[in-house]
Amino acid sequence: MNFFNQYSDVMIALWEHLEITSLAIGASILFGIPLGILISKKKSLAKSVLGIAGVFQTVPSLALFGLIIPLLGIGIIPSIAVLFLYGLLPIITNTFIGISEIDENLLEAAKGMGMSKMQRLFKVELPLSIPTIMGGIKISSVTCIGTATIAALIGAGGLGTFIFRGIASGNNTLILKGAIPSALLAIFVSFILGLIERALKPLQSSHNIDVVHKFKKIIIAFGISLFILPLLFSGLKQYDNLKAKKNTIIIGHKNYTEQRVLGQMYSILIEEYTDYNTKVLEFGGTQIIFQALTNHEIDIYPEYTGSAYSAILNKTEVFDSETTYNIVAKDLKELYDVEMLNTLKFNNTYVFLAKPEFAKKYGIEKLSDLKKYKDNFSLAAPYEFLDRKDGLPGIKLEYGISFKDPKGMDLGLVLKALESDKTDIGIGYGTDGRIKKEGFKIIEDDKNFFPPYNIAPIINNNFKGRFPEAMDAIKLLVGKISNEKMQELNLKATESDGDLGIIVEKFLKEEGFIK
Repeated sequence: MNFFNQYSDVMIALWEHLEITSLAIGASILFGIPLGILISKKKSLAKSVLGIAGVFQTVPSLALFGLIIPLLGIGIIPSIAVLFLYGLLPIITNTFIGISEIDENLLEAAKGMGMSKMQRLFKVELPLSIPTIMGGIKISSVTCIGTATIAALIGAGGLGTFIFRGIASGNNTLILKGAIPSALLAIFVSFILGLIERALKPLQSSHNIDVVHKFKKIIIAFGISLFILPLLFSGLKQYDNLKAKKNTIIIGHKNYTEQRVLGQMYSILIEEYTDYNTKVLEFGGTQIIFQALTNHEIDIYPEYTGSAYSAILNKTEVFDSETTYNIVAKDLKELYDVEMLNTLKFNNTYVFLAKPEFAKKYGIEKLSDLKKYKDNFSLAAPYEFLDRKDGLPGIKLEYGISFKDPKGMDLGLVLKALESDKTDIGIGYGTDGRIKKEGFKIIEDDKNFFPPYNIAPIINNNFKGRFPEAMDAIKLLVGKISNEKMQELNLKATESDGDLGIIVEKFLKEEGFIK
């Protein structure tokens, strides 16, 4: 298996993952241990503090990432914030338990020796409860490392990028490229923390004064490795980013193959024909990435006219491609002060899919044929499709059809479910190369329900002023790339576990966009 292709990309993602989790865990320690100490001294607060920390643990991690975006935006900062909240409970709880369970006789003896409250805390209570506290830190660390994979959905990078890319394309190698390093990192951190935990246990034997010095050295070294160094490197990186920001175009894309391909296209073209640098970030869906654009967290991203028309502008009436584009471009400018540039050639609309033998058995050629099978067939679709007006709710009204237990899932898993007979009907995108490869039948949208989904870049309101030279490079794709060409490129990207940039660059050279 060609698993460790792109060694450098894996290492970059691994460092991003480590950076996010280290800063989050460090923050959890800085806040969690003092809170644990506080409630061990004021037990009347324990129930409230532990209850609040427990609430964050019960909220699904993906939901918490979504809820925090309006407050903190996208990228590394909201990711650290979410993981910080997730990491608090084990640290607070174990600090509280560790201090609360210290033998009262030891505390009385320390008091009898004339120790103040602070002296008793730092010379008796904390040293004796450190093994318990370290257990909480270990639980928190392993939890954060696993949860951090979701940060890829809001543009923070990390190993989750490979996992989501693999799920979207049905590529198990890519999934493993993200999952194995993440698992190994969790095991390694757990092992190191376990060693520290065991090394500190002799502190419970107070006669061994040398261990106290060992305790101080270990904790100092641990604090540096866990928090100070990642903070230093993160600060340096942010400083470099600020210096380079004037000359760097931030390109966003959504989390499926075609969007990743388009993001790479614009990145390559801009860097080929201008002196600008580019940075490409991935996001989880239409609303998230559009908010990133309007908040100036990205400068440009490729969007479908139909998605903007329905999901952003909440319009439902269907028009031809030109009319739809004109409405979208006008309303985006007036309502959000962003500009949709001219479209490429291909139209990547939603399509209903079935296996040919299934369609033949039930006489299904067009969507209207499904009306007589109301609530009989299962449906698998991307999550957005189940709620959008240009998705299942609109289809039900237009065609009078419904399905048995519709399931929402990642787009890459929809075609896998259809292929393995886990669903009767699936929803895909018209330019997905796997449709042709797997021989799925496209069920005709005989009432032309779906709006056009032509692709065009959307730029924020200061893009032209900041990056004037980039406009000519972006315009090279206007009116270019047919459905067939895009389908072929998507298939190559789907089947590859290598660098998408190499695949896209080769395509651009073959098509004459770059030399």
